[in-house]
Amino acid sequence: MASASLAPRRATARPGRVSSRSRAASRATPRRVVVVGVVDAESGETKDDRADVRVGQVSGEGDALVASLRRCADVTARAFGDDGVAVLDGMVRKIRYSGEAFALLEATTRGEEEEVVGCVDLTRLPAYGPKASKETLVQRVPEALGLTEQGHFAYLSGMAVLPDCRRMGVGARLLEACDEYAGRMDPKPAAIALHVDADNEAAIGLYQKYGYAKIIEREVDDAFGRLNRAFVKAFGSGKKKVLMVRWLGNREQRRE
Repeated sequence: MASASLAPRRATARPGRVSSRSRAASRATPRRVVVVGVVDAESGETKDDRADVRVGQVSGEGDALVASLRRCADVTARAFGDDGVAVLDGMVRKIRYSGEAFALLEATTRGEEEEVVGCVDLTRLPAYGPKASKETLVQRVPEALGLTEQGHFAYLSGMAVLPDCRRMGVGARLLEACDEYAGRMDPKPAAIALHVDADNEAAIGLYQKYGYAKIIEREVDDAFGRLNRAFVKAFGSGKKKVLMVRWLGNREQRRE
């Protein structure tokens, strides 16, 4: 793969309450962009020109950052039928709580009028300790992966591609960018982990194609685990999640 450097950058703003902005203004927001592509070693030509997109890390300050976040929230809402305001609020919270450990990547078409067609976010997390994730689903990842007390992992979430742009290589470009970004994180994570709906065969197939493997998680059979499963059954979507992982070669962060 040939690509420009994708170094971690911090979104420095504290967006606070989101104000309404025009779509035209949001498209004019400056941002750092890198080109991600798979190049044939012999011909030097880019494979799969259907996915002629740029992948860049969303960054900026104040209203400019909010406008960029709004674009990605709109893509996610359109991809999954979610509420755009709720998606945007979630992105703002991630920036506030994770700071430099959080990266939001967006895929945009090339040309005179760039359009955001996909996005994904990646967060570096310590396996254990006070800064470990408090989210129940993510809390179980370090144990399932067998990480050490000092280990770190990158958690991938929010993978979204517009329906009209699926099966065109956009998801692959986003995964390639995640690989490069994770490789530049400090401390370097042992793996990239994610959860996907068990019945989403298309997404599972894409992740497996790019080196992700399913992990069999042991059910937590304590009182908390039973209570959590009862809550999900009563109030959640009821969809079973599958944990998948792509190892990055840091075996010293894994228990033998």
